[in-house]
Amino acid sequence: MTSTLRAAQKFLPAIGEVRELGAMVAMELVRNGDAHQPDADLTKALVKRAGEKGLVLLSCGLYGNVIRFLAPLTASDAIVQEGLGIVIEALRELTSATDRKAVNS
Repeated sequence: MTSTLRAAQKFLPAIGEVRELGAMVAMELVRNGDAHQPDADLTKALVKRAGEKGLVLLSCGLYGNVIRFLAPLTASDAIVQEGLGIVIEALRELTSATDRKAVNS
């Protein structure tokens, strides 16, 4: 999971720190690629959009800008990658919509 999320950081500046503790992985969402600007609104929107696509996400963190992943140990690599694909697709949709709004303003 961490390698997929870290690869996504390269083209999605909204992904801040990616960290892991044992089987648990967390991804911070930030504004403008700045770790000092947590983006709780984007996190809420991502949880909602992923839910619409059939994936349940948990948000957490002091600023409400962290997505926590804890896949069952019995989950196949294919299932985990499918879920991460949904996360990345939803995040792309949400951040490109934000970019379009900023350009059109």
